[in-house]
Amino acid sequence: MILGGDIETRLGAPFGTTGLQTQGLARQFTDACQQRFNEGAVEWREQFTFQTGAGRRILMCACTPLPVEVDAPGGYVLVFDDITVMLQAQREAAWGEVARRLAHEIKNPLTPIRLSAERLRHKLLPAMTDPKDVQMLERATETIVQQVEAMKEMVNAFSEYARAPRLEMASVDLNKVVTEVSDLYRAQGAIRGVRLIVELDPAIEAVVADPGRLRQLLNNLLTNAVEALEAQPDGAIAVTTRRVLRGESEVASITVEDNGPGFQRELIGQVFDPYVTTKAKGTGLGLAIVRKIVEEHGGHIEADNSAGGGAQVRIDLPLRDAAADTAHGRGRIESRRERA
Repeated sequence: MILGGDIETRLGAPFGTTGLQTQGLARQFTDACQQRFNEGAVEWREQFTFQTGAGRRILMCACTPLPVEVDAPGGYVLVFDDITVMLQAQREAAWGEVARRLAHEIKNPLTPIRLSAERLRHKLLPAMTDPKDVQMLERATETIVQQVEAMKEMVNAFSEYARAPRLEMASVDLNKVVTEVSDLYRAQGAIRGVRLIVELDPAIEAVVADPGRLRQLLNNLLTNAVEALEAQPDGAIAVTTRRVLRGESEVASITVEDNGPGFQRELIGQVFDPYVTTKAKGTGLGLAIVRKIVEEHGGHIEADNSAGGGAQVRIDLPLRDAAADTAHGRGRIESRRERA
């Protein structure tokens, strides 16, 4: 159920003594409603945001009093619904539209700006005799070129987030892809003093996925981990794969964990939202794109801080038939877009 517990065995018990208050989400919910009752509110409608171990949950709750009958105590009717997924779909649709417009409006003038700076440098530099003027021109044009490239990277990130998925599903050796992508970052990490540890579960068979999108997912996660360890002594990143049972289905679980500062506690429930970042130069779209790729494949993603304090991202990808995976992933996307 929505609150994560079975209340049928507690029917008829007073609201504050249902036994659910010992559980995380249920306790937060009953406390929030009880506070309204204590304030004297009898008819109200409110959206509650709660933090749980699985991330942020948003409930819409409406309360109305029952008519009072002779010799019968009055009561209340509480109706509530989990609107977390619906709001997430609305945000993604809105951010997708923003991303498309920004990519279109910003990208057009970037090339003329860069060409104009390079043309000025090429035209004026040979005629200059003062070393100070030469240095100033070179520095100014180089700054323009660098900033244009930085803006291009940002626009490309927006375009990537906004583009509709065109999945080319195939049977993919997950452990092989993880090894290949990790090897690309091993040398980069060594330069920065970061160790990269890879542990693969040989029990994982081939998964049904788009190999290009899967590599992009791993690239984004490892890039984030390496950047988080920039000033960290003895930095280490662990990438593991496991074949595990989630509910009634077996999944291929990928975990990327570092020993850096971790996620800010107040942002853990929002790290996959667009434009949420604590990095000075980040676009805030890296993890949003990762979540989008996971959902395209019908998977599940979670982020938290490990026991040692570092960031930990876990992805579960289903181990199922290719057609089922493709239909499931695309069906979820279309369903979310329709709700949005």
